[in-house]
Amino acid sequence: MKSEFNYQSDSFDRQSQRFVIPLYVSDELGNFHFSSTATLVFFKGHHYIIFAAHALGDKNNINDVAIFGYDGELIKLSDISIGYDIFSGDDIVVVDCFNVRMDGKNYFILDSKFSLNGFDKHHFSWTGFPSSWCKTKVIHKTKKAETLANDNVIEQQDGKYFINAKYFSIVSKIKSFNNIEISGEYNRKKIELKYKGLVSMGPSPEGMSGGAMYFFANNQKLKDNIDDTYLFAGIGLEFKSGNVISGISRHRVLEILNSLDNEVSIDIL
Repeated sequence: MKSEFNYQSDSFDRQSQRFVIPLYVSDELGNFHFSSTATLVFFKGHHYIIFAAHALGDKNNINDVAIFGYDGELIKLSDISIGYDIFSGDDIVVVDCFNVRMDGKNYFILDSKFSLNGFDKHHFSWTGFPSSWCKTKVIHKTKKAETLANDNVIEQQDGKYFINAKYFSIVSKIKSFNNIEISGEYNRKKIELKYKGLVSMGPSPEGMSGGAMYFFANNQKLKDNIDDTYLFAGIGLEFKSGNVISGISRHRVLEILNSLDNEVSIDIL
């Protein structure tokens, strides 16, 4: 595990990226390929992992989807969950991990009443892992966990960090936010990046699907209470023509989670 690394991020961004994780999907040979992003939420006593259904490809289950552990082990979602459901019409997968919580990560708590008091009411962020910024796109089945940990995990005073995939946050004006959709705009050309300055072309959002869309505290100021700094707005899903970014809104996600609770529609593993 690496201990010396210039982790280019401030305290606000470090906390924001802890709400998301990169996903890997195995192939027929047992190798794992970087796929997309997943978002962590907590609702009615359950810890959920939510990601884009199109990340599954032709698969109709989560048995081949995994996350990268701090110890270098690839952890299959089916091994840490009690069930899941695929909502093809909404393009999301909901994985119920019940009382399994990921160490060192943040969860959006969705039980509280929705209020934008103290938050920027005109903008939102979308955080995820662009494929172009993924250092480890393929994890060969012969790679040992210790080697993977040494190559892809760093440990600093404030915690452990993965460097196998770099996160990116898009800040956008709100275009729409209703019971179904949240959308905004992302123009990649001649964009000012927070840590790189002006670039001719920003990263493609490919790979960010499933990442969190959220409102943030005024002036992006990190407050004492994490829930007063970031407010779940939805799950980012698509980069459309016309520079439009869109996702499923918080309201629809809550509707889906409530249906799981009421109808027990989730597939038990």
